[in-house]
Amino acid sequence: MRNLLRCRRGSVAFATVIALIPLIGVVALGAEAGSWYVVRQHAQTAADAAAYSGGLTLACTISASNNCDTAQDYVYRGKQFAAKNTFCNSGESFTGCASLAAGTSQTVQIDRGSYAAGAWTSSASGSFVRAVVSQQQPTSLAGVLGLSTVNIGAQAVVEVKNPKDLCALGLGPTTSGLTIGGSSTITGNGCGLMSDNSVKYNSTPNFSGSGWAVDGVTGCIASSGHCDISVPYNYNMLPATDPLQVLNTETFNSRTGNDKPLTKVTCPASPPAGTNNCYSATPNSSGSSAYGNMTVTNGDYVTFSAGTYIFYNATINITGGNVTGTNVTIVLLGDSSLNINGATVSLSAPATNSFSSDLNGVLIDDQAPNKSKNAVSISGSGTVALGGALYFPNVDVTWGGTIQNTNTTCTEVIANTITINGNAYLSTQNCAPGTIAHTQVVALVQ
Repeated sequence: MRNLLRCRRGSVAFATVIALIPLIGVVALGAEAGSWYVVRQHAQTAADAAAYSGGLTLACTISASNNCDTAQDYVYRGKQFAAKNTFCNSGESFTGCASLAAGTSQTVQIDRGSYAAGAWTSSASGSFVRAVVSQQQPTSLAGVLGLSTVNIGAQAVVEVKNPKDLCALGLGPTTSGLTIGGSSTITGNGCGLMSDNSVKYNSTPNFSGSGWAVDGVTGCIASSGHCDISVPYNYNMLPATDPLQVLNTETFNSRTGNDKPLTKVTCPASPPAGTNNCYSATPNSSGSSAYGNMTVTNGDYVTFSAGTYIFYNATINITGGNVTGTNVTIVLLGDSSLNINGATVSLSAPATNSFSSDLNGVLIDDQAPNKSKNAVSISGSGTVALGGALYFPNVDVTWGGTIQNTNTTCTEVIANTITINGNAYLSTQNCAPGTIAHTQVVALVQ
């Protein structure tokens, strides 16, 4: 018996068994924590997809483009893509929602707001979208430590950014918004040209200087490889926002009547060569009648005083002579059309418009409703200088031959469709900030 008590054989095995009990517990607890990590990774993937999808939808909504899918909002699209990664709120039936184990629940929250220095603030007008997903599930061995459930979550935030100024934007909901052809040479400050649907090339354009870009939402239409041009391009962009859409619902759009005439005046001491007739135009005041037709031909010299001019059901043909004006805004209402070709024209917009602040920086606001009847043609072989924002939301514009205005380097065009033929000047430099359209991208920021 004494020998048995003093025997140490097997003592190591006994100690090993005792030590294995907590070791197995630690290993099992580590395995459970590892499963939490896997869930956390899945949750982050779901949050990233939800935030990005919601951001894409919000960006399209902000743009007010007619090419957007408006069937659902950014919240729905965010939840839809969270579900594709198996995260859903209880009771939702998106494709991808899976049956959960007993005691397990999930939440998905999508909201809009602002994000700065790591802090989130909800806002109905914010340019950020946040997705927060989480899964609460019961624990196993962690219960020994007093942890009966664990909540595993992840968050992602995206921002709708506006990185590139646009000097030409074709809204084109039904046809190619932007067509570039005629072996065009485009000069200016190196800005973006964009179509809210497809870009069409009739030939390969030339761009003078750096910074240019051409973008489209639904691709490129061209033959002989013209889509691959000499400047950066992207034919799979989000729609750009129309910065002047507020002008479509202005109260002054209801103005009618067109019996306000140009006034024949004595020509200045040194008129342009060949001048026979001189005319002046005075701005419209509140309640005054609008201008009607205006024809300017060889020998005519028309001066616009500073101010806002409203034309109603007007046919404006400037095919010769000289037209000049500084701090001028022209508003075209009703079935009005505009043709500038072969004349010397120098008009520039005011930075601040006293008639309506929504017209700040706008040279032409054309609210003519019918694109087939009210098409606009502007060309001048280097003699037409139009400074400011030119807005033609409903009509087709042919643009070419213009040069930089002496009063401003700003010349930007927003139209239903824009066709650039021949040489053209376009620039966002010194434009009123509220008139400049931008490209949109969605960037993950957290």
